[in-house]
Amino acid sequence: MKKIYSKKNQSLKPKNKTVVLRSHHSKAYRKRYIGIFILSILLMILISVSAIQYKTQLTASFVSGRDFIEGLFNNSDNYDMKIHSTLGYDVTYNQDDFYASAIDAKSGNLFIGSQLTENRAYDVIRITSSSLDRKNSKSIFTITYHDNDDEIKPYTTKDSLESLRSIALKDNGIIESSLSNISSQSIKINGQDFLKTIWTSSKNNLLLSKISNKVITYVGIVDGKCVTIVVETGIGDVDDSDIYNGIISSIKFGKFEQLSVNHSSYVAANTTYNRTIFDTLMFSSIASAAPVNDISSSERVSALYSSAVVKIYNAYCMDILIDNSSFINNACNSLTGSGFIVTDDGYIATNGHVATANIKSLAIENALTLYSKGDDTYVKYLLDISGVTESDIPNGSSDDEAAAILIDKFYDIPDSRITVNNDVNNLLVCLTEKQPDVTQLLKSTEERDEYPGQNTIKRAKLIASDYLALDGIDGYRASDVAIIKISGSNYPIVKLGTIDDVNQGSDLIILGYPGIATDNGIVESTVSKVSLTVGKVSSKKKASGSNNMLIETDSTIGHGNSGGPALSSKGTVVGVVTYTVDGSGQGDGAFNYIRDIKDLVDLSDKSSLKIDGDSATQDEWESGINNYYSSHLSKAVENFNKVNELYPYHSKADEFIKSANQRIENGEDIKDFPIVFVSVISTLPLITALAMSFMIVRHKRRHNIYKEKLISGEAKPFEPNLKSQKITLEINPSTLPNNQVK
Repeated sequence: MKKIYSKKNQSLKPKNKTVVLRSHHSKAYRKRYIGIFILSILLMILISVSAIQYKTQLTASFVSGRDFIEGLFNNSDNYDMKIHSTLGYDVTYNQDDFYASAIDAKSGNLFIGSQLTENRAYDVIRITSSSLDRKNSKSIFTITYHDNDDEIKPYTTKDSLESLRSIALKDNGIIESSLSNISSQSIKINGQDFLKTIWTSSKNNLLLSKISNKVITYVGIVDGKCVTIVVETGIGDVDDSDIYNGIISSIKFGKFEQLSVNHSSYVAANTTYNRTIFDTLMFSSIASAAPVNDISSSERVSALYSSAVVKIYNAYCMDILIDNSSFINNACNSLTGSGFIVTDDGYIATNGHVATANIKSLAIENALTLYSKGDDTYVKYLLDISGVTESDIPNGSSDDEAAAILIDKFYDIPDSRITVNNDVNNLLVCLTEKQPDVTQLLKSTEERDEYPGQNTIKRAKLIASDYLALDGIDGYRASDVAIIKISGSNYPIVKLGTIDDVNQGSDLIILGYPGIATDNGIVESTVSKVSLTVGKVSSKKKASGSNNMLIETDSTIGHGNSGGPALSSKGTVVGVVTYTVDGSGQGDGAFNYIRDIKDLVDLSDKSSLKIDGDSATQDEWESGINNYYSSHLSKAVENFNKVNELYPYHSKADEFIKSANQRIENGEDIKDFPIVFVSVISTLPLITALAMSFMIVRHKRRHNIYKEKLISGEAKPFEPNLKSQKITLEINPSTLPNNQVK
């Protein structure tokens, strides 16, 4: 205790202080104080060395975790796929650019994806571009093997090739009278003679003549059998027929196998409307997965949010009526895409073209598809009820401009006039690797039955969308985003950001379900895992026809990625994966575009939906991932087990639990001590050293007093029977430095 005496206070008098001297004060230093002080210093040095060693272990554990995550999301390279028909020909196509389906002549069954790696008697193979180009091209390549039925037999000589062109058009549902022959020439395909003919639509109606399409036929006789190839381009100015040149060059012929074709199955599979549901299912079966470039950021983003990315199946069939009269029967479609969960109660964001089944859009799209094949009956009917006239199309309008005007007029038809009957919409969301039985899904949809929901395959409902099926002919006025809803709670979610989270050159991380990652013949196709692609932001641009923004990226995007999230390196969703522009045949490469996440936020605001909330499951998962990366593995396992309690269908929790337990067995676990306890343990040697310093100084002062009083006779020498003695000191405050006394 300190007492302060002021110089100004002259009334202060000298004070006496009693000091107790003990026997050990006869020595200049105490060994125990010196020993404890030295031991504390040694402990401080040991803790410093241990801290360095701890840092090294932590870094090594982080690298181990990084390698594990990299292994989870490692993607295969791009490659070609060969379809071999036992009838005697091979077709090779690049799965990055195309998707395919084929019909087995023996059974009449259709096969897709990895199923095409098995050799069968494919008599019809259809291949379609996997690009979502800005013109909405609907081009398709079809190669057909013809048995020697009564219709074909008279034309199985090379001198009869011109007569076979009509059969090629007819087999593909194209009306020959609607076409004009532009040119014909003889060519070789794998050493075989074929007649190539280029056709274009020939319309007398001035309105219909504004929208045209192109057809190319190849007909040949190989070993006495007729083989036809038909390339159909889209509506308007689009001519992407050159993209199939490589496929045509890849065709190789061999010895044909004799068989009896099931014609009834063949005809049923090739009916104009019934085959659409199968062919368009392949909308997502081919896409590319670019290699991971930025491991340090992409692995963490993948680990945090891949469980909130889902695969979506959308299969529907309906009969469309206008003014209660039948318009188009069996308007069917089926496709897959990606989506991402944005609320813990099951709201999911995706593309409009993945989730919607708009009746009016289907009526218009089917009418135009039939028109492109030469049947203008349905388009004429739409022209009639929409009231469009030639004066509505300005002179000098291009095909694209004219088509856009007509389509706008069609969309102006009141919704109440277009209805459906005998319809079903199987919109499914897969929460785990387990996928629906595609064969059963298609069958149920064709039979107008609902595909039953399951624990991890949920039936979904469309909540809101901003989508036009034929948007893009004269600019993109709709944003192609949609929100769907599934039942349930405690879902993992993503974190929404803004387009400002990335700039030109920023890393971009894309999560989704490209078809090539499943339907490639290499991996098991009955399960599907989320795949990761990484690229850079090439630019940020305005969408054609609107003020909405797009992110241009060099990251590969395929149809299966459609609707998936594009994330910044910080883990925020900045956009919805949507478009691919393919410059095949022109040396321009591919450019991919992502819709600004603001489009989704605007749609949710318009629909009075809150899509940026919290999730107890996601919070616990993020804590677990952070603990996993910092090698606090026991704590991470606790987090992951809690995630399984909150949400038993989490797609990654069990994988990380297994990995964390293995690392714990390897001795990599860092125990997570309480902060207070760790702080006390760390600072105890320092506190002890300071305490010993004080005790050493205090002892030295007492020893000096003992020596002084021993000389003056006021103190006695310490004998064995003398343990302590009291000494009185007179203290004059005015003579002390700073007027202080202890």
